[in-house]
Amino acid sequence: PLDIPAHSLIPHPIMTSWTVSLCCLLLVGYAAAIGENTLDLNSITGILGGIGNMFATDTVTINVPTSLLMGKWHQMFKAAINLDVFRTTMYCHVAYFKPNPIMGDGGFSMEEAYRVVSKTGPIETYKRDLNKIAPGQFWMYTEEYFYPRQFYFIKAGPSFDNETGTTTADRLEYFIASDANRLSLMVFARDPQLFFQKYNKDVQHFLESRGYGGSVFWNSPKPIYQGPDCEWPGEKEVFARRVLKNQELAQRQKSHANDGGISNSPIADMIRNPKQTLERLVSSV
Repeated sequence: PLDIPAHSLIPHPIMTSWTVSLCCLLLVGYAAAIGENTLDLNSITGILGGIGNMFATDTVTINVPTSLLMGKWHQMFKAAINLDVFRTTMYCHVAYFKPNPIMGDGGFSMEEAYRVVSKTGPIETYKRDLNKIAPGQFWMYTEEYFYPRQFYFIKAGPSFDNETGTTTADRLEYFIASDANRLSLMVFARDPQLFFQKYNKDVQHFLESRGYGGSVFWNSPKPIYQGPDCEWPGEKEVFARRVLKNQELAQRQKSHANDGGISNSPIADMIRNPKQTLERLVSSV
């Protein structure tokens, strides 16, 4: 099992700095947008309340058993301001959840794929590994990141009983995940069309009641395209594409090391090895 040191539960300094900067940016942007109009009391209260939520750590989580999460999912919504710089726009997202004992008791992995540019665009893939640290609370490790992120289950349905960890339905049809500060937001569903027909209204009401959206727009639920014309790759294809991508990346890194650090970016080479780069440039003159 992966041990999480106590000090790692302290908010990450990068995230703390980012949060403070975001507060300043949002207030300035909002003030500029209103022109000469006076902010009414409700608007001010809403903005300050939302900023207060960002610094609060009282997010109530539910203890969803890993066994109820396995299988195929689709991400339906994300936060309006996306903290994930690698995936600002997604179409036709699909994820396959599977147990991962390496991540400890209750740990699991998410192998995901989505299209970029458009609903028929190229397919991108990635993997996330989750380690359980408390009921309903996980650390999420993504391949491209150097530090983990929080993944907190805050709602699941239909008819999920948090006391017994069961649902009266045949299976879970949706769940909502966020973090301690309500900055991130992920809504997943088993069947996109069924979700919009039966569960979307309840989910939106729940999110609004918990401080997602409204006057505080940065964590408003933003839909991900999941139309009936989406074509989702199967689990084996997602796995194969991800392995191939990682092999190509490893090969490029190996080639870069073998050619003495020469890359397509002279600036990057100068930063990594200024002496060698200068010698190479001088010798080529």
